[in-house]
Amino acid sequence: MSAPAPEAPAPTPPAARRGRRLLRRWGPWAVLLLAATVLASLLTSTPSGEPLGPDNPGREGARALARVLQDQGVDVRVVPGTRALLEEQVGPGATVLLPHTAYLSPEAAAELTAHTREARRLVVVVPDADAAPGETLGLDVDVEPGGGPPLQADCTDPLVRDGDRLGRWDVMLEATGADRGTVTACYPPGLGHGAGGARAGALLTFPATADRPPTTLVGFGTALTNAHVTEEAHAALALRLLGDGPELLWVVPQPGDAEVGAAPAGLWDVLPRNLTAVVVLLGAAVLALALVQGRRLGPVVTEPLPAVVHAAETTRNRGRLYREGRDRGHALAALQDEARRRLAARLGLPAPVAPDDLVRAVADAAGRPPDEVRRLLTDPSAADDTALVTTARELRSLEEGLHP
Repeated sequence: MSAPAPEAPAPTPPAARRGRRLLRRWGPWAVLLLAATVLASLLTSTPSGEPLGPDNPGREGARALARVLQDQGVDVRVVPGTRALLEEQVGPGATVLLPHTAYLSPEAAAELTAHTREARRLVVVVPDADAAPGETLGLDVDVEPGGGPPLQADCTDPLVRDGDRLGRWDVMLEATGADRGTVTACYPPGLGHGAGGARAGALLTFPATADRPPTTLVGFGTALTNAHVTEEAHAALALRLLGDGPELLWVVPQPGDAEVGAAPAGLWDVLPRNLTAVVVLLGAAVLALALVQGRRLGPVVTEPLPAVVHAAETTRNRGRLYREGRDRGHALAALQDEARRRLAARLGLPAPVAPDDLVRAVADAAGRPPDEVRRLLTDPSAADDTALVTTARELRSLEEGLHP
């Protein structure tokens, strides 16, 4: 008794086919855009690696100092660049911290100091001798490389106390102008260094003028980092330096700070610094996807042949090629593939049918043992030409004797 023929699958509607084509074409780009969006949100929400950054938990960051200042009641406000600082209201109770002046030009610095002239104090960190802020800020100051044994305060500045030692210092600052007598210098290179009128130390405070607030140059930025703020008197000195007012504007310098008063030169100047990695990664992903898509084969294009070639002629020529190449395996596989296709269609089986299901259906319909049918339809071995011819005849006999 023959097996019931399963129903043929319904044809795919044209709208569904178009939807699949659109999905294959635009799906990878949609996934790429989604991944870039997720990565951007993760990078912009993660702590930065900015040296002396208030949200940087690394050794060179200053998140510990920012947290302690907040616990002491200081309103710590992070300002993303000096361009954004110009939009802030800087009152008499505000202290402004500038971690470095590497991105500032003299014109931009003049506008910055004029905007903050009513501030309680402008604190500028000098990280190394190559980042001398004198020309940028309009101050007469020389900078020499630092490092060495701990320093004593040896000054009467209210920011320091007797016995406050500075264990780490990056540079030695010296006021050189005619008005250096008004400058307060703490932590000189040696006790009594300023007795003769010299104004040198790791901490210099310039008095306020009509164009700027009281300005303190700090040559021990390393002492304020998470790694060293708990050493010696670093924490107490940092709290008095930055926490003597109710508000601290902590500026995080940006590359676009070079021309503070000018309009942005391009899109890059207004993008956040931590977006750089996202832009680079997105560009690399787009390039990789373009290369992958470019190397893919497009859809098959039909072209008119210069001459009509009959199917029978093509089949005979293909057989001659198999024969000349003694490729009995490919010849037998071609015979079996076509036999399986015709038998499945004759029995009403779906086009993609498993070999075992086809073998069972053919064996039931032809009344032959399943092992014999399996050998004829799936065994790819042919020892010689005689075996190949015998198998071909048996396949033809199997099809002719089939009664669905």
